[in-house]
Amino acid sequence: MKTMICYALLAHEDEKALLQQVRNIKKYNRDDVLIVLYNGGNNKKFGKKVAKKEKIKICPYSRPFQPKGTGRMFYDVARWLKETKVKYDYLVYFESDMMFVNDGFEDALDEWLKDYDCIWKINRTITDPEKTKWEPGKFMLQEIEPWGDIFPGGILTRTFNPLQTYRRKIMSKILEKISPDRWEEFFSKVKIRCMGEMLYPTLAVSCGAKVRTFPGNTKKYLRWRPSLTIGDMKRAKKKSNIFAVHPVKDEEVREWIYKKG
Repeated sequence: MKTMICYALLAHEDEKALLQQVRNIKKYNRDDVLIVLYNGGNNKKFGKKVAKKEKIKICPYSRPFQPKGTGRMFYDVARWLKETKVKYDYLVYFESDMMFVNDGFEDALDEWLKDYDCIWKINRTITDPEKTKWEPGKFMLQEIEPWGDIFPGGILTRTFNPLQTYRRKIMSKILEKISPDRWEEFFSKVKIRCMGEMLYPTLAVSCGAKVRTFPGNTKKYLRWRPSLTIGDMKRAKKKSNIFAVHPVKDEEVREWIYKKG
């Protein structure tokens, strides 16, 4: 039975870049891949031409995001998928500065997640605001008291957004754990950047998820900075266990991947 991946794609500008990214995802994934665009910008028409041309979906719950307000994207996409009864196998977090350089990601996920529910780059536990250097975690722990149902025991599990991957079963448990009104209350009151890097991992762990991290080479090309170069991409292409990469910030790098990668 084929694995069906759904990519929750967060983007807000540059139609050309979006078109290239969508075609890149399709090139390196099977025909049944589902791409759901979350339009995080103020232009409500953004992505509609690409969606029509490439037959991708636009999340109807999309809304303009602020630097401290992108955390709800994964929730909005996941609840829409549940409402529309989409039977995906894996939900993957994808950003506008990510692209694929090799195929085989579906088979790799099947292998990596044979006995697991989630996979991501790093898996760290944060319990003391005085001992962590990561500011979002520090701020969340300082505000955590009213949110014990979301962060049980005052413990955070932290990862890195790009390529976070969850099985549908664990996403269903996450959605069922918190009521819709409580989700909305949380997002309206808590304004901390990088929320998606701790909210969903923490909820997954509290729902009993078995978690693992990506193998070494995969992590190397999923980084915060510096931006990836064409030279980086040429090296990544030669490694069969490198699939999606981040961050692709420069237009010339994106063009190289799109045309030659």
